[in-house]
Amino acid sequence: METSAFLNSDPDWEYQSLDVTAVAACVSAPAIMWITEMIDRAELVAPRESISSYHDVVTAGAFFIPLTIAVMLFVVNGWIYAGHRIHVVMGAYLLGVIVFDHVGRTRPLHFVFAVAFFVGGAFLEAVRDDDVPNWSPRKWMLMAPILPGWILLARWTRVKQQAGRAGAILLPFVALGLLAWAVGGWIGERWLFFAEWIALSVLVLNYLRDARNHAHKNAGMPAA
Repeated sequence: METSAFLNSDPDWEYQSLDVTAVAACVSAPAIMWITEMIDRAELVAPRESISSYHDVVTAGAFFIPLTIAVMLFVVNGWIYAGHRIHVVMGAYLLGVIVFDHVGRTRPLHFVFAVAFFVGGAFLEAVRDDDVPNWSPRKWMLMAPILPGWILLARWTRVKQQAGRAGAILLPFVALGLLAWAVGGWIGERWLFFAEWIALSVLVLNYLRDARNHAHKNAGMPAA
């Protein structure tokens, strides 16, 4: 399916505008932060070392608004569709990344939530749609602290089936991390920013594809 198809009105995709707008906000968020800092400083500057490091950009909305939209994307979709309940947990993980700063005493919590978000996001397909536990949103939230481990252990067969898609999300961290270690310099200081940007983009674009497929599979059926 061509990417442009996502921009056309789809009668079976009830929340198409929400999904497409929120995904666009996620993909463009790092660029918005980077450009905003250059505007604030009135000069060309290199990106910071990570997306999280933009928490103190002068125009604070450039950091908080796109990421909050991403939280809304996951929570709303996960609450509406029983087969997408795991998105409620993904929203909680991302909210933790926003709330807990990457420096100071909250640094460990920040990185716990960040790792959970990307690892959980890499294996979303292992617990989505047909083969999904019949849990309430509340139980999904209670499972949040151990969910990545539960996915890897309890859904190992599904995890192996999704290895390719998971790799597209996790590989940027490994590849750019090794490049930074080998080369150092400019990329060595900023590799995490680009790895997070690539991984986040792949994650939410996978979500967009699945949101469309889910809408068509359940066309005419009442939402859970």
